[in-house]
Formats: sequence, C-alpha cells, structure tokens
Amino acid sequence: MAGAILAIGNELVEGRILNRTSFWAARQLLFRGYEIKEINTIPDEPALIEHYVKDFLNRYDFLIVSGGLGPTSDDLTNAAVARALDRQIIRFKEMEKRIREREKAYGLPENPLRLKMADLPEGAELLTDKHPMAGYFLKLKEKLLFCLPGVPEEFEFLLKEKVIPLLEKFLPLKGIFLFKLFKLFGLNEAEVNLALEGLERQWKNVSIGYYPCTPEIHVSLRIKGSQKEEAEKLLDKVSQKIKELFGPYIFGENEDLLEGVIGKLLLERKETLALAESCTGGLVASRITRIPGSSAYFERGVVSYSNEAKIEILGVPEEDIKTFGAVSEPVAKAMAEGVKKLAKTTYGIGITGIAGPTGGTKDKPVGTVWIGFSCKDGTVAQCFLFPGNRHTVQDYAASTALDWLRRYLRYGTLIPGYQFTCKH
Repeated sequence: MAGAILAIGNELVEGRILNRTSFWAARQLLFRGYEIKEINTIPDEPALIEHYVKDFLNRYDFLIVSGGLGPTSDDLTNAAVARALDRQIIRFKEMEKRIREREKAYGLPENPLRLKMADLPEGAELLTDKHPMAGYFLKLKEKLLFCLPGVPEEFEFLLKEKVIPLLEKFLPLKGIFLFKLFKLFGLNEAEVNLALEGLERQWKNVSIGYYPCTPEIHVSLRIKGSQKEEAEKLLDKVSQKIKELFGPYIFGENEDLLEGVIGKLLLERKETLALAESCTGGLVASRITRIPGSSAYFERGVVSYSNEAKIEILGVPEEDIKTFGAVSEPVAKAMAEGVKKLAKTTYGIGITGIAGPTGGTKDKPVGTVWIGFSCKDGTVAQCFLFPGNRHTVQDYAASTALDWLRRYLRYGTLIPGYQFTCKH
C-alpha cells in the first residue's frame, strides 16, 4: 500500500517552522509496511490544496494532510478539501459541543471563530472520541483521506492512535512486510557504505538502506515475504549480519534513543551519573532528562562555562587552566572528577571545547573538544575534532559523551575508538 503526505502552512514553506512531522510519519508508516511515495509542503493557498488533494488521491491508496484545521483566517484546509471532493461543508454538532465544553472547562469566553473547527466536509468522521482536537478522516471507495492538525504533539498522537489502526482495518497489507532500523554512532557515512556494499544482493526480497541522521548513521532493513515465519527468519538472519558488521557502533534499534539506552543500563546496574559541561551548555543533561524516570540515575549537571565556574564549583586547579588552557586534557579530567566527587555518583563526565565559529587557534581549531570520563577504573580524557558549525559540534560532543558512557556500561571500554579522535 502506497500513500502520500501533504503538509500545509505558510510557516513551513517560509522556513519559520521546520516540518519534522511529515518525515516522522513516513518512518512510522514504513515500520508497519506502508510506503510513502511522496511528501509535499505547500502554503495556505486553497487552489494548491485542492489540486494536490485531487492529484494524490488519484495516484495513491491513502493521503495524510496536516495543518490548516484551526480557527484562524489562514486555516483553509477544510474548505479546500471539500471542494476537491465536491462535497458540502457542514456543521458537526458533536464537535461544536466539545468546543463549547472545552471553553467552559478552561474558563474561556465563547469565541465564534473556534466553531470553524466544527465545519467539516460532508461524510467526515472525527478521529477523537471526546476531545475537541481537530482531525478527521473520509472513506473514499477504496481509498482513505486523513486530515490531521499541524501541531506536532496532536499530529503524532492521532497518527499512532487512530490513523495507523484505520489503515490496518480498511487497507490491510497483502503479504508480509517487516522493518528494522539500526542506529549507529562513531562511523562516517563512507565507512557504512563500504561495509554494506553488496550485502543486499545476497538475499531476495531484502532491501537495505542507510542515511545520515547527524551525528548518527541509520541503517534500515526491510523484508518482503508471503509467509510470516519465513520473513521473520530472514529478518533475524540479515539483522545478525548487520550486527556482526558494525558491532559496538550499533547503540540501538527502531525507536531507541541513545540517552534512553544509557538510562536503562544505569537503572539495571543501579548506578548514577553527574555531568560538567562547558561548550555543550547543558545539552547532554537536557537529553538525559528527556527520558522519564531519569531522576533515578541522573544526579546533577553543572554548566561550568567560565573558567571561574570550573575553579569554584568543580575544583579545577587554576594552574591547569593557566598552563594548559581551558580546553585541555587536565581540565577535562578535573571537570569529570570534580563533578563526580561533588555529586557522589558512580560516573562523572566533563566536556570542554571550542564550538565556534570563533575562538579557534592553529593548535586548537574550532571543533576541538576534550571529554573527560571518571569511573571506578580511573579518570581518562580524549581529544576530538568534530566537523560542522557550532550546533553540529555541540551535537557531536554530546553524543560522543553519551556513547562513551554506553560503551563502558555495555563493554567495559574505558578508551573507545572513534574516527574523529584527535592524535595527541
């Protein structure tokens, strides 16, 4: 089954908001065997909306439209969809009731503009049972049209809880489609390409792809078959081969996050972590605390951006900073040891570097980052030279610190080998 995604909004085409939901949705659908053939982003222009709705529904089995369902004057999707399908716009009394109840519950005055969300194409079926959240679908002979809100949280909820079950009900897949995603860190794209070269040709009905998701590399594996047991065996066989190829560079599968993998390992071992961050500005701590329950293993994070903070809070020797500079091995070690001692945790990590775009020198160019790691086996530090702009350097530094901890927790690796390690 093939479909398309149409994202609507001036803010998307003007670059004011990044369209992440379309690509997230495509991956969620691929996990379940539904292939997205096209993703298009267009402005809030009724004629364009009408054109693409007609075109995509003519060529694909289903269409997911996002955005333009709200109460404001630039929310034009419902009317355009109705024209594309040659249907009337009608007032959905149930939706009107939910909107009014919501206003009362939050102590809001009745606003006639909100009722625009209750004016839907004839034949629409609401995707929510009680909530006034925008979102509906239409059954069009053998095809399905879904109209979802552009708000990412609402879009993601409805896609997982409503859209996918409806697809499986009305457009069941013919045959077996299995999908697995491997997430790698520490290799570059060229190395992954070389390792995978020719692998796909070893098996029929196997599709292997890879793509950068900076600073990670993702390897996708898709299996087609007629028998579930046979397809599952093939998936296991090819998965094992990929694991053999990339070994410790694989940190997770499918929906795994690096910070989530670390959280599970720390919980299993009943161990704790503290962070001292300089150039990453709390990015590592932010990622760790995205995971529910992280308070069980994450004790604290210190953003020691200035030299004074490193000295006063973490106990970094002032002489080390004067002699070696803030971006150096002794300082990274002292930061890791200092925060570990301060927080009384199992592990301490210190990060200090030059994220750019200024501040680099011949000996320490932009992208130079020292990461210190302190544990029961001692304290070590490594120098890295990360590519890209300021944000990319910070992302690489944060992921490297997290992955270093993962490798130690899983393999006992005190000095991991990465391709972006400096020679010192």
